[in-house]
Amino acid sequence: MNQSFYLDRASGWHALHPLTKIAVAFALSVTAFCVRWDFISVALFVFVVIPFAVWGNIWRPVLRATFTVILPLAVSLALIQGFFFPGAQDVLFQIGPFALKREGLEFAFVTGTRLMLIAGAGLLVVYATHPADLALALVQAGAPYPLAYIIVTAIQLLPEMQARADGILKAQQARGLETTGSLRVRVSALLPLLAPLVYGALENVQERALALDARAFRAPRAKTSWRVLRDTLAQRALRWLLVMFSILLIVASVFVPLFIR
Repeated sequence: MNQSFYLDRASGWHALHPLTKIAVAFALSVTAFCVRWDFISVALFVFVVIPFAVWGNIWRPVLRATFTVILPLAVSLALIQGFFFPGAQDVLFQIGPFALKREGLEFAFVTGTRLMLIAGAGLLVVYATHPADLALALVQAGAPYPLAYIIVTAIQLLPEMQARADGILKAQQARGLETTGSLRVRVSALLPLLAPLVYGALENVQERALALDARAFRAPRAKTSWRVLRDTLAQRALRWLLVMFSILLIVASVFVPLFIR
């Protein structure tokens, strides 16, 4: 069972070094927060994230996951900020004591599109990078091995919990538990799902701890791996350029506020 977000594809994007993909995602996120243009996140998503997703043959899952997560947040942002944004004056229309204001909607749009870009860029990395490759790349870059393990485990946690919850739900349905119907039925089915899910998660933590001890996780010697990461001089140069670009953009956003936010 695949318990990670990784989607195995034969593409050029997948073949890139994990740190190169992380550098691209980092540069996109920094640009979205620093450039003073309300549509910068939309432009980067359309002209950078989507082409990379098409290149990696993962555009369907990237778009589906991005909008599944962002749309509810965008609706809540538009309602909360549109009606309650502090200091807003330009009223678009009034609903009783509540007034929808232009400044609030603009803030919600900028924030929502930034989140959309960050989510899309992050999914580009996790969908196209095997967790073992990511851990190895971080360790080779100088990150402590425990830190790399924690990062990879956090990325794997959600799909593992989803798979476990799906298995528990199917088992409960096979035993005659009603999980669909009215809101009351769904709420009453939540407790039989949560209890084994929590117990299973705790058991999984114990199994991981025993497996790590058996593999000498705390041993002071350097860890080895049978996986070989393909890297090139061009990719290393690109990573440095992206990092320097991001740093310069952050500095410019502080000292050149007229052009950069």
